[in-house]
Amino acid sequence: MLQIALEAVNTLREKTQDAFGGAGLFDYKPDRSVVTQTDLMLEAEIRDIFGKRSPGVPIWGEEFGLNGAEEFESGWIIDPIDGTRAFLYGIPLFSTLIAFVEQGEPVVGVMSFPAISTVVYAAKGEGCWMSIEGKPLRQLKITQNSPETVEQAVIAASGIHSTRYHLADGKVAYNLESLVKSARDFTFVNDAYQHAMVAAGRLHCAIDTLMKPWDSAAILPCIKEAGGDFCTLNGSREKVIFGGSLVSACTPKLLDSVVRIMNPSITAD
Repeated sequence: MLQIALEAVNTLREKTQDAFGGAGLFDYKPDRSVVTQTDLMLEAEIRDIFGKRSPGVPIWGEEFGLNGAEEFESGWIIDPIDGTRAFLYGIPLFSTLIAFVEQGEPVVGVMSFPAISTVVYAAKGEGCWMSIEGKPLRQLKITQNSPETVEQAVIAASGIHSTRYHLADGKVAYNLESLVKSARDFTFVNDAYQHAMVAAGRLHCAIDTLMKPWDSAAILPCIKEAGGDFCTLNGSREKVIFGGSLVSACTPKLLDSVVRIMNPSITAD
């Protein structure tokens, strides 16, 4: 399944790059998230590839929903453009995300960043790898001496939504402010790219307060195979793709510390 997913993103890379150069047409979904014609085109073409290469396997995509099953347990999950606003506003860190899931757990994850010709991918038991056009393939492994405390860590978040700064579409106002103040350094990084940098050892922790299954499924195998850890913001490590949020980190102790600080049910005002 990994090879099929890689075939899909590599086939569509040039077309996505061209669309990025001419991006501008978009509309809003009922939840006010942005959708572009490129989202729709990419998902349709990925579905076509999967239909030919893995016929009969259920496909769940952000734009066209679930095909091939009444309820999703196993099959493909697609996010044709994760970070649509980045795509629209000329920020080259948007991605195409593809995962293969077995009984609710992702076992293959591919994160393609076409504007920078980079793919991070993993399959269960096969390691996490980074492919950059024109450079040697590199295995990603988080170092054993990675930080275990927030004060030692460089931490990123994808935005201020569902935090005390700005609730936006969230239902929980997570305590990002305390984390910003206590981390060794803090930065904002687009969507899946921040998690790719955790797998690469460039960041120590990455936070997304609002996540759908197609946002997180491809990330999880990459973090796990690189030697990191992940959970939802309520601390659950089970069925994380359905948990509504995601925190990835280089060590379990750092992960648990970040969750304690972020979660208002744990952290006092």
